[in-house]
Amino acid sequence: MAAFLAALLGGCTPAPARLICPPLVQYSPQEQAALAAELRAHPDLREVPVFLADYGNERAECRALDTKKTKH
Repeated sequence: MAAFLAALLGGCTPAPARLICPPLVQYSPQEQAALAAELRAHPDLREVPVFLADYGNERAECRALDTKKTKH
């Protein structure tokens, strides 16, 4: 009986994981320029640009996932 159950369960494959990103906030070119100007005005900020770069990478990954989702 155990061998029979193992054979049945061995054929099961897990469903592929679906990654879901939250909707991305859209920033206008003016908002992006204002942020860049603020960062340039405060060169003593060291961690903020690092966090913003990470945030930008996450946004790019979410956009890539959304593109893959719409292609299927």
